[in-house]
Parts: sequence; structure tokens; C-alpha cells
Amino acid sequence: MRKMLLLTLFLWTSALWLQAQEGDPGRDVWIPANTYPPTVQGCLRNSSIRYSVVAQDGTVYNLTGNTGKLRNYIGHEVEVTGKPTVKSLSTTEKDIASTVEEIPALDVKSVKELSKTCNAGK
Repeated sequence: MRKMLLLTLFLWTSALWLQAQEGDPGRDVWIPANTYPPTVQGCLRNSSIRYSVVAQDGTVYNLTGNTGKLRNYIGHEVEVTGKPTVKSLSTTEKDIASTVEEIPALDVKSVKELSKTCNAGK
């Protein structure tokens, strides 16, 4: 009886833990900062204040640092070189405790245009 109770408790806890996971399985590919490559190729995207490169396999590489020079390459196929790092994003909502999310990123050093159109992630 005790083993059955422990097994039930374990399964219930595991189910709650799995349900609490964020993201879109099969689409989000999280890459630890220490394994980010120093050079990435793909389609340059911009979502308001965040730049990213979407590789051919759908992997999204977040960009940080000197991103001002990227503006002219949005929607183009590019090669970005930089240093792997971690970017901190505030996820604080009004009237809720302050929180910060750290995501891996590539600190941009240079960008090279490969094509004026994108084929990555399709």
C-alpha cells in the first residue's frame, strides 16, 4: 500500500512539473550560452527591440550588443560573428514580484550580408 501511495505521489508531482514547463515543443530550441557558435548564418529578424537570426534548421539565435548596424539587414540572409553571452530580460508584470529571465545570445561584432532575401526556417 505504501509503495502504491509513493508511486502515485511521484507520478502526480511529475505531471505537475511537466505541465509547468514553458515553450512550444518542437519549435523552441534553447541553446546554452556556452555552446553558442561564434558565427551564425540565417535570416535576420527584429521584433521591436530584439534582433535574432533564424537558421535553416529553425534554430533561433538571439543577438545583443552592437545591433545598430543590423537595421539595414532585416529580412536578409546574413552571417553574424560575435561572442556567446547571456542576455537578461525583465519579465516583470504590473503589481507582481520582479523577475528576470536570462537567455543565451550572441554579442554582435560583425555582420555580412549573404542574400537580400531569406530562405531560413522555411
